[in-house]
Amino acid sequence: MPQLVSSIFLSLFVLLHAAATAVSAFSLSSFPSLLPSTYTIHEVPIDQSSPDNTQSTTSIGERIKNGESIIQIEDLVTPDECKYIIEDVLRHDAEPTTLEKPGLVRLPTRAAADRASAANIPCAAPLSADVDNLLHVILKRTASVMTEQIPSISEVLFDGESVCRLLDTEQLKFSSREPAINIYTPGGEFLAHKDAQAITVLIPLSCPEQFQGGGTSFWSQDSRGHRVEDPTIILKPSAGTAMLFGGCVTHAGVSVEEGTRVVFVASFSCATEVSPVIMEHRDIYGDSL
Repeated sequence: MPQLVSSIFLSLFVLLHAAATAVSAFSLSSFPSLLPSTYTIHEVPIDQSSPDNTQSTTSIGERIKNGESIIQIEDLVTPDECKYIIEDVLRHDAEPTTLEKPGLVRLPTRAAADRASAANIPCAAPLSADVDNLLHVILKRTASVMTEQIPSISEVLFDGESVCRLLDTEQLKFSSREPAINIYTPGGEFLAHKDAQAITVLIPLSCPEQFQGGGTSFWSQDSRGHRVEDPTIILKPSAGTAMLFGGCVTHAGVSVEEGTRVVFVASFSCATEVSPVIMEHRDIYGDSL
């Protein structure tokens, strides 16, 4: 009889362990493996009064570099991926650091947290391993679209190097505490700033219907500045739609009035490139440290 009881307990343990393993593996294996071979891409001029950029003699890469355009990649992140990331990050109830204002929490990837720790920069607890892995997949997907569908990004912004190859060989440098997930709750905002990197990838994961206020505001290059003028344009794309823009673009996270807004952000350059330090934002965010 004792042997039978032990056998039953052993069987239950094996079953429970298998179930736990299946749950932990859910994050990547349960998402669709078949994604579009090409994505729908739109170019949005920051200055809406400027001529149609599709008639421009410059490339998309040059227009990004010059701060003229924002590129939108529709449905780059699937609804299931958005839902999984949001549920995971909200479950952990993370605490903000001294670098954030009330209503904003920035959760770094594990590599970003390690870099921040090495530089003695305050940093929230990193993302879970599953979300960390999923964000790397999404970033790699973004790099693939840049390389294959918008080749002028590699040509102009990365000295002709494939963004995919630079990511795979760890030859990209990221802004402090990035890649990261930003969580905005009522009153949360990110003040106007420039990222001073070759390109920024910003992907809202929350549907616009899930919050009021919010969105990302942008100022054109001929604007007199965010302290003097209202933003040139405010964008609130659908969940999973990526926005790509250059490091010289002044932008801000608009204050959320109700609900919760979750976004993925990664600003980066080629590791050999020297990025300018934007001193006026250095003490507030630490992003240029």
